[in-house]
Amino acid sequence: MHAADKVVITTLVENYVDMLIPNTDTVKRPGLAYHFDLRNKKILAENGLALLVDVYFGGQRYRILLDTGLTDTVILHNMAALGISPNEIDHVVISHGHPDHYGGLLGLLKARDYPLAVTLHPDAFLIRHVMAGSGMVVPYYNQSLRRDEIEAAGARLVLARDPVPVCPAATTTGEIPLEVSFEPPGPAAGTPSSLWCVREGRFEEDETLDDMALVVNLKDKGLVVITGCAHAGVINTIHQARKITGEEKLYALFGGFHLGFPGVPAEKCVMTVDELKALNPAVVSPMHCSGFKTLAAVQQEMPGAFLLNTAGTQITL
Repeated sequence: MHAADKVVITTLVENYVDMLIPNTDTVKRPGLAYHFDLRNKKILAENGLALLVDVYFGGQRYRILLDTGLTDTVILHNMAALGISPNEIDHVVISHGHPDHYGGLLGLLKARDYPLAVTLHPDAFLIRHVMAGSGMVVPYYNQSLRRDEIEAAGARLVLARDPVPVCPAATTTGEIPLEVSFEPPGPAAGTPSSLWCVREGRFEEDETLDDMALVVNLKDKGLVVITGCAHAGVINTIHQARKITGEEKLYALFGGFHLGFPGVPAEKCVMTVDELKALNPAVVSPMHCSGFKTLAAVQQEMPGAFLLNTAGTQITL
């Protein structure tokens, strides 16, 4: 796998906005002056995730979009506010088939003048339910992801269970093996809700096998791992990234850690942070579904690496 000369990550959709966080040499945010200026579109937030990953290699820039947030309203608004045209995207990777990660895809496709390659796992199109511990049922919550509809809008689907290169220095992880003992999915992880799906006519527990991440190899630094929700566990995701690239060093980690749900055991967060400390990355940015306690733990235990991410943030690596 080739190594990128530079990686720039722009947070197009995240759960919140903060106008008061100061900039650094490598992290820029639309701050108070930007938001108070009536000439500017204000950055919006929603419960979703979308990260634009610019990979620089061989004198070229590859613009890869990991996920599209919950709605097309927010991602298209924020792209316009940041001066990013939908036509500039080279490839979309949908981390998994949950609405807070694919919700803006159809609108993004319709806003373009050209077809667009979209990589996702075949299981993203399964009929899915949530069965909550309270007895509440959320049936077919992903019915807005329709293959015929997005293909008609210009999606050129790359359906793959295995890793797929999306540019010379970046690849998807493909399905992520469950090897870490404290990262089992579903009820085994201690969460009060469970995911179910319809597979080949059978209603069964959904292991979210379509969960995958984006991995970039950064020259002289190591791996940049970018997760959607890390349903398979963020440590399992890192292990898979190292395995498929042959690069052992983790340089930066961004995205959801899937630790913010009610009922997730506190010790799971502790063990995750302990594992991350042992890997010693330069940047750790828990986002979206990671949960406040996880953000606080990473900030406390890894203050030099912790990066608080918000919608509109641009990070240069």
